[in-house]
Amino acid sequence: VATGGYALAAYDRYHRLARSEAGTYELANTAFAQRYRMNVGTIVESTMVKVQLRGGRRLGEVEEYFVNGLLPGDTFMFAGELLTFQGLRETTLICTRGGMGEPKVPVYGGGRLPLSTHLADRVRAMLADPSLWPLLPAAVQEWLRLQRWRSVLPRADRLLVETFPRGGKWFLVAYTFEGRNAHQTLGMLLTRRLERAGVQPLGFVATDYVIASWSLGEPTGMDALFDEDMLGDDLEAWMAESSLLRRTFRNVAVIAGLIERRHPGQEKSGKQVTVNSDLIYDVLRRHEPGHVLLRATRNDAARGLTDIGRLADLLARVRGRIDHRRLDRVSPLAVPILLEVGREQVYGSAMDALLEEAEALIREAMPELVDQDPAQPGLPL
Repeated sequence: VATGGYALAAYDRYHRLARSEAGTYELANTAFAQRYRMNVGTIVESTMVKVQLRGGRRLGEVEEYFVNGLLPGDTFMFAGELLTFQGLRETTLICTRGGMGEPKVPVYGGGRLPLSTHLADRVRAMLADPSLWPLLPAAVQEWLRLQRWRSVLPRADRLLVETFPRGGKWFLVAYTFEGRNAHQTLGMLLTRRLERAGVQPLGFVATDYVIASWSLGEPTGMDALFDEDMLGDDLEAWMAESSLLRRTFRNVAVIAGLIERRHPGQEKSGKQVTVNSDLIYDVLRRHEPGHVLLRATRNDAARGLTDIGRLADLLARVRGRIDHRRLDRVSPLAVPILLEVGREQVYGSAMDALLEEAEALIREAMPELVDQDPAQPGLPL
């Protein structure tokens, strides 16, 4: 605060405190006090990113939260088109038409909170204890009995991972119950490992309860895939490749007062703030990588989108406790997550197609129940 640190010491605007004759620190000038009052308590809102075709027109805007999870070459659906992410220029996403692989679909994140650890523990305990099932609706009880018959139920102290072929792909479904933020990070790190293993991952989808990935090859070696060391080099490489650290640093710089959004008679736009924060971030990372704001950025990124602490607890808890079930088709509990793959809310005739796919998944998971004669007794579960 007094000098701006090694990297910013040459700029007078960052010399905000001066030592008095009495040995105490005081404001270097009164102008800073005025600017500080105008910016203190700044609320850092969710930034919208413009989507623009390379050398072409703008297609609209998406939340920056979605963009943080994209790497160059990833495909996504937007404005009724299949697009390929090429890069991020300030607050504009540059893309091209077309692409390969399963596309991601932007959704509005808003202020949605992830599943709490206490609620996750209660859900795991209820699934694993049949004596608690009478508290659940009859349809849910029957679904759980079908899961126990077809595969196995997730246990409170273990991690259930199912793999099965479907539609020319191999699916991996892990019932982790750690919340959407931790699952998003786990999905990104897991696909990196699957890529190195040579199984050619195509994508992943995450909810509060479960994560699913799909690939051209069969995933094996679950203990190695879910090893704790994925939070080392894999995490650092992913964070460096994505725009997560840059965008987190922007928020840290605004809150810390390093970047002032409001000045007498004017206010900086989101684009101006992003340009300024990117320049400062590059300078600090190159010349002072241990700067306190860079440390705060990494900590905030770990607690925010990535939820590293919760993910680390999961990996430590399930080490040597993974139940891998190799199935010949989708299990009952995996049906809801497969319906999330590449889907957004649709209406009209498209909704009919979605309902048909849901019916096909249920029939595949539980053919005996769907096809049985209504006059006959239920399955012996």
